[in-house]
Amino acid sequence: MRNLWVVPLCLAAAACSGGEGENKAAAAETPDTLPAGSWKTDFEVKSFRSADQTTPALKAKPGDKEEARGCVAANERSKPSPGLFAGAGYQCTYANSYFRGGMINASMTCTRPELKGQINMTVTGSFDADSFDVTVDEASYLPGPGDFVMSRKVKGKVTPGACEPVAAPAGAAPAGGKAKAGG
Repeated sequence: MRNLWVVPLCLAAAACSGGEGENKAAAAETPDTLPAGSWKTDFEVKSFRSADQTTPALKAKPGDKEEARGCVAANERSKPSPGLFAGAGYQCTYANSYFRGGMINASMTCTRPELKGQINMTVTGSFDADSFDVTVDEASYLPGPGDFVMSRKVKGKVTPGACEPVAAPAGAAPAGGKAKAGG
């Protein structure tokens, strides 16, 4: 009678497992750190609103899109330039960052030359061997009126060609790409 219980349990366990070959293939598709190379990123504003019931200091609206190009050098794979996720016009530093095993989780403190004050961003999402898909949520902390809250969807794709860092405007820290103004 005991043997009758063991056989169904073994069959159920075999049916539920993905198989060794399937697990190895999934591991091969997700590198441990973000892939090095040239990146094309697409930014889309998903939501934008005033945080203090005044006219926002940054001009943006849901549906606004921009494109940027960036570079992840081989020595930056575990901590790429924050500009890759912030976009044009921002100068950012990481407060903390985690880029490992297909997961992206970071927080950044940013500024923009035309705004006085700070913009805090959180970046959450995932990556694989040739792309990433993240949500960037940001909130401004300005000394006067105009605070805003924005959420953007950012998708990146490794592109063919040499990895060339984008030149920053004179007197500014590299932002990881170039795009139209507006966030």
